[in-house]
Order: sequence, then structure tokens, then C-alpha cells
Amino acid sequence: MYCPDCGQPVNAESHFCEQCGAPLQASERRAAPPMRLHADVPEPYEQASSVRMRNRMQDPYKDQIAQLRLQIKQLKLDLKHITTNMSNTRAQYNQTATFVPRGLLRHGYKMIEDFRLLGPQQQKQQLQQEILNLEQELLGLQQAQAQWKAQRY
Repeated sequence: MYCPDCGQPVNAESHFCEQCGAPLQASERRAAPPMRLHADVPEPYEQASSVRMRNRMQDPYKDQIAQLRLQIKQLKLDLKHITTNMSNTRAQYNQTATFVPRGLLRHGYKMIEDFRLLGPQQQKQQLQQEILNLEQELLGLQQAQAQWKAQRY
């Protein structure tokens, strides 16, 4: 017979383990020692490691969440690039606008600036909407993952 706590051999008539002092009941005594994955790794670490590995391998949301995060990062970088280009365009017009006479000519000059920024502004709004949609999808996946984890424990 073996102790259910430490796995050491015990006498069948014993009521306590001689190694760890755990109380032994007839129903708890085992016919064989507990299975160990690695003999050199202490059992609590072994169990925690196998639980973590099992959870990591079976988490159906992990890869989707990681992929969405990467997509969001890429879109945010694209958004920064567009915003930087728009700022450079505005700065260029602001620097040269001082040399354009006031009145109708300056108004036309401002319209040209607005026209040049129209396309990038639309791209910026589209990217912001895509980011918002992906972040909502990510939040939904994270909530589903949290529920899945709560059900497992």
C-alpha cells in the first residue's frame, strides 16, 4: 500500500503515514504509487506545468486573440503614417501660405490644401473604423475566453 499524499510505501494496517504523517483511511490507501511524469521534478511543479500546458494547448481563443492584436497594431501604424503625412502637408501649406496674398488667392490656396487632404482624411476615417471594429471583436473574444476559463476551473 502507498500513502495518498506522499506516495511512500505504508503498512496496510497503519493509520498514519510514517513519512509525512498523513492520516490513512482504508479507502484512501492505494495499491500503486501515484504516476509521475518526471521523476526529477517535484510533483506540485509537475502538476502545475501539465495544467498550464494543457490549458495553453486547448485554449481555442488564444491564437485568434493574438492575430487580432497584430492586425490592430498594423492598422494603428498605418494610421500614424497617414496622420504624419497629413501633418507634413499642413505644415508645408502653412509655411508657404504666408507668401500668398490675402483674399481670393489665399482662399483658393486653402481649397487646394483641403483637396489634397481629402483622400488621406477618408483613409484615416476608414482605418479608425476598422480599428474600432477589430477592437470590438477582440473584446468579444476576450470575454468568451474568460468565460471558457471560468468554466474550466
